[in-house]
Amino acid sequence: MTGNPCVKIIPVKEVRNGRRRLKIAIVIDAYDGCKNGAAISTKRFVDLLRREHDIFLITTGDPAPGKTVLPKLYVPFVRGVMKRMNTPLALPLSRKLTRIFREVDLIHVQFPFLLAIRSVSIALKLRVPIVTTFHIQAEHLAMNAGITASWFITGCYRVWMNYIYNPADLVICPSKFAEEELRRYGLTSPTVVISNGILPEYKPVASLRNKDWDGKFIVLSVGRFAPEKGHKMIIRAVNASKYRDRIQLILIGEGPMKEMLQQLGEALPNKPVFLTLPAEELIYYYNIADLYLHAASIEVEGMTVLEAMACGLPLLVANSPKSAAAQFALDQNSLFNCSEIGDLIKKLEFWVENPFKLKQAREQYSVHSLKYGISHSYEQLVDQYYRVMNERGTNKKPESQSVDDETQGIYNKRNS
Repeated sequence: MTGNPCVKIIPVKEVRNGRRRLKIAIVIDAYDGCKNGAAISTKRFVDLLRREHDIFLITTGDPAPGKTVLPKLYVPFVRGVMKRMNTPLALPLSRKLTRIFREVDLIHVQFPFLLAIRSVSIALKLRVPIVTTFHIQAEHLAMNAGITASWFITGCYRVWMNYIYNPADLVICPSKFAEEELRRYGLTSPTVVISNGILPEYKPVASLRNKDWDGKFIVLSVGRFAPEKGHKMIIRAVNASKYRDRIQLILIGEGPMKEMLQQLGEALPNKPVFLTLPAEELIYYYNIADLYLHAASIEVEGMTVLEAMACGLPLLVANSPKSAAAQFALDQNSLFNCSEIGDLIKKLEFWVENPFKLKQAREQYSVHSLKYGISHSYEQLVDQYYRVMNERGTNKKPESQSVDDETQGIYNKRNS
């Protein structure tokens, strides 16, 4: 594996059996109050990691033990959206980053922005192992910023490859789809597929089911109210369905499109219920719903889809070329063409008309979810940390290289 070495080579088995504590810097722009999937996933893994390891969290937000707070940055033309979604960028203060990186065994970068670029640059200079996770697609940024030009997407990936992913020792991909996307855009670094995982609290609770809306077919969708999540298509499909009088739509999330979606929902005989909830309160709604409808066209894995099926909730998922969520669908009745509202209506009505098959699907999805437990993902993650450290020690690079030369050297070697 290319990259700067850790000082000491540590056998993986000895470390895992002995539970040697690692010092890990987790680098993420937004953390406090941020409800996107990347931040939620990071928080869950940080909670688990802190049971066995020393975590140095580098982010924005409020001061806390084990946390280094950086100033917030907002992009002018999307400043309002960033503030509403609690997703600021972090101003990468080199002195703070350097001081922490000198003390840690490795760094793990979560977001691909300015903080990541500077962190990778400093880590290379200090010869600290680098792990990154591919949480955010360039298509997310383009759609939320209202940019349609393809050069923006290819430009983002070019920058990310040159300055973040290709200089890293390991890139963690939440799905096989995510791994293939990065390879398509020029990734040369080693990768491993590790799911974001499901917390054990997400499970079927039969006593909760269908008490609040007797006689209604409850369709649930959870996600940021943003263009790529497809809420407009969901509302329009329900309104066009012959079962519109029976369907009760529940939309949980927050985001810049909320008011527009509420206005669109006024046309439905059963007004959609809009809620903003902490992640742990979603379990109730996953259990009372009849169907989980996920219309997102861009997704590196689909955490809410994982959570829904863990609670035994049957899925209806958009089959999009830029989304990994379709991997969880167990049959064609659980998939719809993301560009054809007629196909969505057809599949939605199939589940309304087939309560016996819906009941069977509950058990099937609950069983299918078992292999995605977060404990398994955590063990995979920690093993990869040790492996990176171990392999780093066998590939030392000259200390005299500058950061820019170093980065280019890695890129050239991996592409030779």
